Amino acid sequence: MTPDDLTLREGWDFEAKLALGRDGRGSVPASLWETYAAMANTLGGRILLGARELPDGSLEPVGIPDIDKLETDLWNQLNDRTKVSVNLLTRAMVSRVDIGGLTLLQIDVPKADRAHLPVHLNGSFQHNTFVRIADGDRRAGPDTVRRLVADSDPLRDSRILSEYTLDDLDPATLRHFREVFLARRRGHPFAAVDGVEFLTQIRVWARDRSSGTEGPTRAGLLMFGRELAIRELYPHWHLSYQERSPLVERWADRVAPDGTWEANVYNFYLRVYSKLVAGVKVPFALDGVYRVDETDVHRALREAFINTLVHADYAGPGGVRVIREHGAYVFKDPGLPLVAAEQLWHGGISVSRNPTMLHLFALVELGEREGSGGPAIRNAWRAQHWQSPALRLDLANVETHLVLSQESLLPEGSVAELTEQWGTRFTALDEVGRVAMVTAHAEDGVSHARLRELLDAHPRDITLRLQDLVRRGMLEVLGKGTGRSYRARVGETGERPSPATAGPSPAIAGSSPAIAGSSPATASSSVARFASAGRARPQDARRAVLEVCRDAFRTVAEIGDRLNRGPRAVRVHVAGLLADGALELLHPDTPSHPKQAYRARPPEPTA
Repeated sequence: MTPDDLTLREGWDFEAKLALGRDGRGSVPASLWETYAAMANTLGGRILLGARELPDGSLEPVGIPDIDKLETDLWNQLNDRTKVSVNLLTRAMVSRVDIGGLTLLQIDVPKADRAHLPVHLNGSFQHNTFVRIADGDRRAGPDTVRRLVADSDPLRDSRILSEYTLDDLDPATLRHFREVFLARRRGHPFAAVDGVEFLTQIRVWARDRSSGTEGPTRAGLLMFGRELAIRELYPHWHLSYQERSPLVERWADRVAPDGTWEANVYNFYLRVYSKLVAGVKVPFALDGVYRVDETDVHRALREAFINTLVHADYAGPGGVRVIREHGAYVFKDPGLPLVAAEQLWHGGISVSRNPTMLHLFALVELGEREGSGGPAIRNAWRAQHWQSPALRLDLANVETHLVLSQESLLPEGSVAELTEQWGTRFTALDEVGRVAMVTAHAEDGVSHARLRELLDAHPRDITLRLQDLVRRGMLEVLGKGTGRSYRARVGETGERPSPATAGPSPAIAGSSPAIAGSSPATASSSVARFASAGRARPQDARRAVLEVCRDAFRTVAEIGDRLNRGPRAVRVHVAGLLADGALELLHPDTPSHPKQAYRARPPEPTA
């Protein structure tokens, strides 16, 4: 740790405490234990003892005069089970740091593994369990405590439901699964059995040897059960897919329990996956003599979808929601990850909330088993030069949101303008610096949290790069503390870059030539006049849009580029023209297609 590390306080996973005690020599603060338990129950974090927070959110090192005594007291209390339920720390996680001749103590708290959940204080998990929300420690309510206790059970979804019978499983769903299994796993030993024996072999049905009771497993009911039976066990049961379009007020397509299908997990997967990958390009390629029908993007979307289904806490409210929107896929499931986010992306460890469900998907060759799903998703997105997948945690509602954006990390328009503004001072930056500058330009501001969503970079590296760009005069600071953000400063030309001139929307930049065909024709004089004008009447705007789309399909970005208007304004007029039947879609079956484009309908022939 260096003095630079103390100049910014970014994110919810860091806490500084003075820790001087009554005599000013050093003492373990009582509030440390709530922070320790909260971080362990959430996603881990760092505690720094011996620093004072200043009004601007930065930290002033104060030091701990008697750090030997403080550290001894820390270890003694960590190993006192009447104080805290478990000691998660190793010696390497507690380190002394020297800043300007002052000694501070740094404590890196790991996320607790499921066997130790919930981490609690004073011998009472019912009343003294804490979670980390925003930058504070909050006492967990009864529902959160129950869910943490449930997460501690590694056999959770293999438990037998003795009060349920075979009638609670949907035979059509089971028949389809078996057919797929037989087609994909020819010669497998399970293929020689049928009925209850087959269900037992694949862990859908189980018998307790000690009591003799038998019934479907929780995983079996979730995957293949009848909806009414599932709802008896999980009152919050809900599975939803929405395809959203900026041109439609609610949604363009939807899959949700409506009584027309048995809403179990396997049927939901079958109904949604094909919609999820519709429109994903498949370049011509051969595997020997056979056409390859899938790309890494297809596999990444399948992996993200299955991960959402097998990691969901189905006892929690909200349900599983999968959303396909303009330029992004969003997967939402109740429950927080059981491993730290860094471990998820680096792979190597597979900890599923519902391991038997994961086993069932693997039987039909769907889903990864060795913790390689996260790296596969990230590598597929990186190969497309899209923004890094973002794992966002809604700690207030105890939900996990995986966002797969198809926006470019470095949209060409912003890169060109920043290069013109700053020259080699911009082009010589490393990836973190370039992405910080481009995002600040394209979005008219950037924060530490935003860069953590976009980049596979350590938070400290992001902090130091932002500080460096501020020192260089390329970024200016807005706000204080955790609300701090940064904006692009005046460049060499004396003009601050404007997002309005940043070029096409990153989500579809570079796609229009393939849609429009040859290079676009020169705009008519009426379009040129509209583009150079300020405010315009709606009817004039619509006429200009139709003129641009007269002879070829154009994307929203292309239309905006020719009319000198932003995407939001263009979509308003496009929506009106579609409603009037004046425009037609390039992809009429998928209104929210990421490469959607529009062309003016030819006039109806007159008699």
